[in-house]
Amino acid sequence: MTSTTSQSHLDAALTSLRPRLTPEAMEQIGAVYAFHFRDLGETHTLDASGREGKGWLAGAPAASGLTPTFEVSISSEDFARLVAGSLHPMAGMATGRMRLKGNIKEALKLDRLLKA
Repeated sequence: MTSTTSQSHLDAALTSLRPRLTPEAMEQIGAVYAFHFRDLGETHTLDASGREGKGWLAGAPAASGLTPTFEVSISSEDFARLVAGSLHPMAGMATGRMRLKGNIKEALKLDRLLKA
């Protein structure tokens, strides 16, 4: 897979995800997520730390002065599938396509956002 294709997967997923990042949704989540995209060699941040969260940010949490509550390592293609609902989080973890680090409660909050 080329970097251009990987970037297009990420862009498509973010186009679908951004409208879900309402102040109400971010208040319910109350966490900061770091997404490590293995194929892009990049880390992005979802600041859903509350109603005033900044939403999706390109770059690692530390670049925005944030500390991640939860971390996800995934390819951009699998992230797009996850956001679209065609990759179930449990299947992603079981097959090694997605690796998680942090409290499982934070994973469940993220799952609710992705299913919205």
